Amino acid sequence: MKKLTILSLAAFLLLSCEAQKFPDNPKLVVMIAVDMFPAEILQRIEPHLKGGLKWLLNHGIHYENAHQEHANTVTGTGHFSIGSGRYPGPSGVLGNSWYVRSLGKSVNCVEDSIAKPVGGKGNARSYRQIESNTVSDWAKSKHPDSKVYTVAAKDRAAILLGGENANLAIYYNYNGTFITSDYYMEELPGWLDDFNQSLNINAYRDSVWNHSRTMELYHELATVDSFYGEVDEFNDDVYSPILPKSLNSVALEKTGDYLVSMPWFDRIVMKIAESAIINEELGKDEIVDFLGIGFSTADWIGHNHGPNSHEVLDYFFRFDAYLMNFIKTLDDLVGLEDIVFVLSSDHGAIPLPEYLSSNGIESERLDHDSFNSRIKRIIEQLGDDIIYSGNGFYFPRHFTNDQKEDALQLIKKEMIGLNALGYIFSREEILLMKGINPFNRRLKHMIHPQMSPDVILVLREYFTSRSPLGTTHGTPYNYDTHVPLIFSHINIKPARISRPVATVDIAPTIGSLLNVSIPEDVDGNSLQEISP
Repeated sequence: MKKLTILSLAAFLLLSCEAQKFPDNPKLVVMIAVDMFPAEILQRIEPHLKGGLKWLLNHGIHYENAHQEHANTVTGTGHFSIGSGRYPGPSGVLGNSWYVRSLGKSVNCVEDSIAKPVGGKGNARSYRQIESNTVSDWAKSKHPDSKVYTVAAKDRAAILLGGENANLAIYYNYNGTFITSDYYMEELPGWLDDFNQSLNINAYRDSVWNHSRTMELYHELATVDSFYGEVDEFNDDVYSPILPKSLNSVALEKTGDYLVSMPWFDRIVMKIAESAIINEELGKDEIVDFLGIGFSTADWIGHNHGPNSHEVLDYFFRFDAYLMNFIKTLDDLVGLEDIVFVLSSDHGAIPLPEYLSSNGIESERLDHDSFNSRIKRIIEQLGDDIIYSGNGFYFPRHFTNDQKEDALQLIKKEMIGLNALGYIFSREEILLMKGINPFNRRLKHMIHPQMSPDVILVLREYFTSRSPLGTTHGTPYNYDTHVPLIFSHINIKPARISRPVATVDIAPTIGSLLNVSIPEDVDGNSLQEISP
């Protein structure tokens, strides 16, 4: 009898240990990227979460020191790193867009000159110009029948999460329709066309965005509402300048555009994701499928109001609730035993300079008039074939090394006295940097030896290019790079990991978990807590 008890206890302990492992054969991987989600926000609101974010934390491994390890922290580079496991600069993804010398113009990171839009008016976008593939592509190499569907408001979010061989990347045209391009298919699937037909964006004009929690919570966790420095896109609205807000006073033809900046737009995105699961039968067989979801609304709200605002705080409380309903729906449709979740963000954000200044931190906005006049003087002295684009100068190909050095010194001289500007580097200086500190490392990870500008400008810490109001991102500093990273499964007990990790670790971790071949040029590492 005693022996049976010991054996039973041993079996129980074994089952308990096994229950802590992530499944190596999930039917569905759900990759969630929340646009502009500083890790600081999650830390601030965590004690007050009640829904999906809390569920992910309670059933997941939370990497509290995760960073986007590159300097130009924007949507394109961030989603690329999450999906591909590679640093964006050496891979040729320099930003949301970048100047191409051979074309004499800037191109979007998901631009496709030969594709056509499908499903409605809008931009035809695809993964065609990007050479590095994603974790879902690695899985498809092993399992050709693996299905990959992505959806987001932003085209680059959906496309960069889906990779080269996605079945369908769905994005919004800012006029009431979710579209794709013929890179993926010649016409929308019937279920998505039906969804578009039923999407009555004008029905949202009377929806009122109000505080969803007690005012005491906003007083505790946020600034005063309408803190100076915020920009209100609803200036003509009867509900402005503070919550509550609605789209009721927005011009009718602009409803589709402004709708993206309201928190319930995320519910629309979730409904499309649910429809994809149902109609494309994601997670219904033993071959792993991928669902990538980009929640872009947080970025619009964050740019306008800053991370310490009532609006951003309320957005995340609402997102928490929406996400819980979505997770419950996935349980009904697939079963949580068969789903692995990963949540992260493409970038963080700098708080409003006015907020930082009120807390004793030196912070200013870039003086664009002074900056632009200096750019003009530099070009007048160096010649019209000097191009300034994307925080950098591009020199003509015929410039000798001596000419490049003279131009660099002239640029430095002209920029003296511009308070917001912190550093001016040549491309070669950055390439030779040792990655011994985060600043150097992140700069280097943003540089391509041929495609990047010849001279790169970097703002001072706590200074921003956003002017005259609102806030932004795009620097190598921690407020822009520090993002949440959570891997979750229903059988996992909560754990927190404090060691530094990077978003480039996400793709190889999933790849290792699925036991697929990971390309040698991938920069990230498999996280041992997820896939030992």
